[in-house]
Amino acid sequence: MSAEPKAATRDEPMNMLELAPEFFERFFAFFRPGHQEGIVPSRIKELARIKIASINECDT
Repeated sequence: MSAEPKAATRDEPMNMLELAPEFFERFFAFFRPGHQEGIVPSRIKELARIKIASINECDT
């Protein structure tokens, strides 16, 4: 018999917007203009974000 605790499981993902709505409101107010405006198209910015996450071994 193993004494190791089992990992908790969830059937549904957590809705972080419900848990911290004020944080996400401020985050999106900061993030959207930089993502949607400027010379570089949003698609290229998103691809760069995904590549950076991959390089840093970050699951997004």
